[in-house]
Amino acid sequence: MTHKEFYIWLDGFMTNRNWTDFTQGDIETIQEKMKEVKDVNQPGIFDPNRIPIPVNPFPKTNDPLTPPWEVICKTKDLLID
Repeated sequence: MTHKEFYIWLDGFMTNRNWTDFTQGDIETIQEKMKEVKDVNQPGIFDPNRIPIPVNPFPKTNDPLTPPWEVICKTKDLLID
């Protein structure tokens, strides 16, 4: 069981109970389910199979050639060859 599945189980467990009083059995049930939770290995930053995304540490904020480019045609001459 993953941590997300445990969260869904715990939400249903707490919704369907009358929580005016806690019993030792309720706490033991939750603890037993917590023992079933296993970590899921997700790719991290140092995963050898992960392709890193290039990041420019010094982005240019005043670069006039950044997309989206605006193309302006100032002449309306037709070139007919």
